[in-house]
Amino acid sequence: MIDPVRAALILIDMQEGFIDTASPLCIAGAAATVPACARALKAARDRGIAVCHVRREYAADGSDVEAVRYRTWAEGGRPLSTAWPQSLACPTGLEPEDGEAVIFKPSFSAFFGTDLHERLRARGIDTVVLAGTTTPNCVRSTAYDGMALGYNVVVLTDATSSRTDAVQEANLEDMAYVGAQLLTSDGLADQGLANVRDVEAEAAEDAPARRRTVAAALGEPLHATPTLASIETVSTGWINKYHLHYTLPDGSPYVYEGVSRKKPEAYGHALTALGERKAPVPDAVCMVPLMSDGSVLLIREFRYPLNSWCISLPAGLIDPGENLREAVARELAEETGLRLRTDVDEPLRPLPQPGFSSTGLAEENVQVVFAQVEQAGPATPEPDELIEPFTLPPSEIRPFLDANTTPIGTRCQLILEMLAEK
Repeated sequence: MIDPVRAALILIDMQEGFIDTASPLCIAGAAATVPACARALKAARDRGIAVCHVRREYAADGSDVEAVRYRTWAEGGRPLSTAWPQSLACPTGLEPEDGEAVIFKPSFSAFFGTDLHERLRARGIDTVVLAGTTTPNCVRSTAYDGMALGYNVVVLTDATSSRTDAVQEANLEDMAYVGAQLLTSDGLADQGLANVRDVEAEAAEDAPARRRTVAAALGEPLHATPTLASIETVSTGWINKYHLHYTLPDGSPYVYEGVSRKKPEAYGHALTALGERKAPVPDAVCMVPLMSDGSVLLIREFRYPLNSWCISLPAGLIDPGENLREAVARELAEETGLRLRTDVDEPLRPLPQPGFSSTGLAEENVQVVFAQVEQAGPATPEPDELIEPFTLPPSEIRPFLDANTTPIGTRCQLILEMLAEK
């Protein structure tokens, strides 16, 4: 049986450009699978299976369209590009929800030229459930790449489509022959992944060397885990100090010092949940604000613990009762006067999971989001928040990093390094 938290539903190319009969790239049979794809989406969400929407978007000038497809594409209205915006949309009922990844791929396989593998491994996911179109092309190439990368691969037979029934049956048979497991959307809804074999784990059990390799790749510890025996509160305030009393695998006691903004009860709940490998609830949000011209907005802020100005990205704690989008909107408005753009479908792209700020000191975690933004009004920081927003065009990020002497946050520095390489 597959643990749902270690699985992801990958919904491939369910866009109007492949479904609308007016599109020259329309796949016969794709529209009929929309209800099954919707059932699969609901089942995944209900069962705690991660969801990733993988899509195509060609350049309007056709520079990245496959050669074998170019003439049909160009003469048929340039679907799946901004020249035909509606063709980029997904059918009603298949829209992404907040927190679900949306990845744009440059070719057939969802793994080729994307960060899908890195995203899945970062969340400890070892099983992918494939739905979408078309079975012989994008679904099949994703299935083969997934198996080559060490994933258990499941294909939803009624939530995938081919141009003819014969092609569909032949491709499903071929994939099953090489190791893909077949399921239906109803089966996923009714039984989840209860009948799906953990082929990778079975192979690891049979081969100790493989077990070590697979465990390392998935981030599984090879050693026994210390046991948290008790939490001792040392002092309380805005920052609380704790002594964590552990029993090491050899039975000996060990005490570690930790700090947290959480009070004792909430801190204890957080450590228990993390020890049980439950998904962390974000404590704070860090925004990467991207302007319409590609510039990134940064802030200079006086940081009292540093006695210095610091370069960073806009960020802040998530207030009780706030969802991620609400926290982003509030912090953007307060610190920068920006707002999320309303002229793009997905102005907010969170990273797959929160990251921890200082794993040797505290349990606080931060959800990083890439935000498409526009100016809305003046910033409204608190009187003690000394903040100066500024923007960097892509061409100036590398010179800025090379010349900067102001203290800079590690998260900000790494994201700028990533943006500088584009």
